Amino acid sequence: MIARWERVTYTYPGGAVPALADVTLSLEAGELVLVAGPSGGGKSTLLRTLNGLVPQFHGGTLQGRLRVCGLDPARTPTRTMATRVGMVFQEPEAQAIAETVEEEIAFGLELHAVPGDEARRRIEAVLEMLGIGHLRVRRLSTLSGGERQRVALAAVLALQPQLLALDEPTSQLDPEGAEQFVEAVLDLHQRSGLTVLIAEHRRERIQAIASRVLHVDGGRVVSLGPREAGSLPGAPALPRLGIRLGLYPPPLTLEEARAALAGRSVALVPAKEAPSPGAELLRAAGVTVSYGECVALAGVSLGLREGELVALLGRNGAGKTTLLRSLVGLARLESGEIRFRGAPAPAGVRERSAFAALLPQNPAYVLSRRTLAEELRASLEARGLPVGHVEHVAARWRLDGLLGRHPYDLSVGQQQRAALAVMLVHEPPVWLLDEPTRGADHATKEWLAGVLRDHASRGGAAIVATHDVEFAARWAARAIVLDGGRVVFDGPAREAFGSTGPYPTAVAQIIPGALLPEEVAAA
Repeated sequence: MIARWERVTYTYPGGAVPALADVTLSLEAGELVLVAGPSGGGKSTLLRTLNGLVPQFHGGTLQGRLRVCGLDPARTPTRTMATRVGMVFQEPEAQAIAETVEEEIAFGLELHAVPGDEARRRIEAVLEMLGIGHLRVRRLSTLSGGERQRVALAAVLALQPQLLALDEPTSQLDPEGAEQFVEAVLDLHQRSGLTVLIAEHRRERIQAIASRVLHVDGGRVVSLGPREAGSLPGAPALPRLGIRLGLYPPPLTLEEARAALAGRSVALVPAKEAPSPGAELLRAAGVTVSYGECVALAGVSLGLREGELVALLGRNGAGKTTLLRSLVGLARLESGEIRFRGAPAPAGVRERSAFAALLPQNPAYVLSRRTLAEELRASLEARGLPVGHVEHVAARWRLDGLLGRHPYDLSVGQQQRAALAVMLVHEPPVWLLDEPTRGADHATKEWLAGVLRDHASRGGAAIVATHDVEFAARWAARAIVLDGGRVVFDGPAREAFGSTGPYPTAVAQIIPGALLPEEVAAA
């Protein structure tokens, strides 16, 4: 047994209810365990008890008994725990210390006084193990998101931990980068037998080979088999499809789904057509943006009309964030023009934000005050709106009961909703959202899809940059794909997400003509 929680209850400072409630749980050496559950349910808190960040860094009150690798992480220095428990977070840049890949991996070894020859041997070993030897001298700033996460993984593996804890490690990665990272982790587990605990909302690949699934909700933990977990809210598309079609056990992989459906007839449920868009709200014409010698956008042109919901797709570094920033004046245009309702967009960022508001990827760029209530009050005041509407805004964005919490004590999904509330408090006609479902659970994605549809029904419009194809297929009528700073696809979302499109959903790869489990029925 590598870890044991006995009646562990933990409450964050100022928390009204425990983040973990009477958790009793064992983790055996060599297991690969998926941690699932709703945003704010306690997944990250559970992982952070393993290395002592909870309670040593976050504070609060922890009751019960916890042993990890023979130590009590609540009392053992976190520096010591770091050699037993390696942890990789959602944001690789938040863990980065050095400038180059090799220096980043070496930093922890130097901190723990690993002798030079042994340190060099370990660096060579993790570079080879993760297939990133060719990145050795590269600057971290030049790496893609997937490459950065593999470097973060290499840095913790160099310390030779007994247990690896991964907290939403693919939430900011494009499908290719996410697949590469997951494959690296799975290969590492199979070759070394390292114990792995991974919290992940994009769990299709992992759930298929996990020894079990820990469902964390309301601070309570339930252990389930991978196929049992297929019926939980937010389960991957394939087991949901299997349950819908009466396939038992439900398939976990594309191969299992194809085999189970061989010779069976299914009926397609007609998808609801989106209404025709109205007048043009925004237009970008010939927009080019460069950072030094790097061309981030090369002559991009697009329009956005009333009632239009657009999914913006592309691998990490394709130019999605730069495009959104250029529309609100946060990226200097080398050439081109932005127009709002046919007129040149205002020069000032604040003036533009009254018409088109941007939610950045990282909520930390938006949230800076001591409590969520203070954040919302300041945002209302800045827009000349009644500050007494704080509770109304909180309810609108599903933030009830969190007003007294520090924003950084919220889950990542809750932080994203808080940032949405702050940036969209004045309900501008154009919403520009950069990865708004990062760290979000299934229920939150469903809710946000409804919010987007409601905004469009009232004449608003949105461009949403996302790597989550299943989420985008629920609401987008149009898709734009960027590659190398250029538009390579601009057309119907069903074409983009279909079986022959650039970003097919899991269901589309099995049943042409359908995108989601809800679009299929037994014949």
